[in-house]
Amino acid sequence: MQIYEQLTYINKTSLALGFFDGIHQGHKVVLKNAINIAKENNTSSTIITFKNHPLNVLTNQKVEQILTLDEKIAKFQALGVDNVVILDFKAISNIKAQDYLENILIKYYSPIAITTGYNHSFGFNKEGNSEFLKSNQNRLGYKYFEIPPCVIDGDVVSCSVIRNKLQLGNFIEANKLLGYNFFVTGKVIHGDKIASKLGFPSANIQYPKEKISIPTGVYYVQVDVNGKIYNGILNHGYFDAENRQKLKTETHIIDFNQDIYGEKITIQFISKIRNQMKFENSEKLKAQIYRDIAFANIYQHFLFGNIKLNMNKYDIL
Repeated sequence: MQIYEQLTYINKTSLALGFFDGIHQGHKVVLKNAINIAKENNTSSTIITFKNHPLNVLTNQKVEQILTLDEKIAKFQALGVDNVVILDFKAISNIKAQDYLENILIKYYSPIAITTGYNHSFGFNKEGNSEFLKSNQNRLGYKYFEIPPCVIDGDVVSCSVIRNKLQLGNFIEANKLLGYNFFVTGKVIHGDKIASKLGFPSANIQYPKEKISIPTGVYYVQVDVNGKIYNGILNHGYFDAENRQKLKTETHIIDFNQDIYGEKITIQFISKIRNQMKFENSEKLKAQIYRDIAFANIYQHFLFGNIKLNMNKYDIL
């Protein structure tokens, strides 16, 4: 896969347009359509996206992202995209839709096809949309494909819906819309070793600043260590009540006894177990951790078995 950070001539390609944060189930339909058209016509597929979220440029709103840029690029590659063009949205935010279509998309990529989601827009004041692309296809020599909304369990799959679920800690529903488990990646760092002293050694990482914020609490997670997946319980929160700046993310990896300091691990969030709690003594804390581990083991059984269980109903105390 080729990555370009500026406009580059790519002749007769199959384009997909969008910011694609999260690369959720709806995005995948858009991307796969562009990829399939490229294969059918013996040409390349090209994604045009942006370094920065458009709303961060157009408004004072800071949109927290589901995937970092590197994570998004990795998912593009896994899907089989040939080219990714990453533009600076601020530099083109005032271009009129007709100019963007003719002087950028057509001039540089002479697309045989353009695929977007149903609600994609571009150009100054969002003048460009599905109807605009459809009305220009015959004149400019491309075929336009508008992908309709993807609906799962009554939810229209969108980044805003997924962000809302993640910010509420509802990973079960968010993951269903994403089509994969929400994850963070980080290097294991030294912590205060409180959990280790209780008999539950933990892998501590710095929660990525560029990722969407999630609620504090204890979570059932799966941890990828050097390509092998382990169950774990993760505590994400403030351990010093007087200093709310010290947000810690520490994971006890179940049935794991290796030194992984300095190594990168990927943590997939499966379900929230409970809110953060204050304990009278270490013995009560230990008892709760054992219950958290039991929750994780029970959840794994239902996850891979044939019995369905609504884990959102559970808040083990």
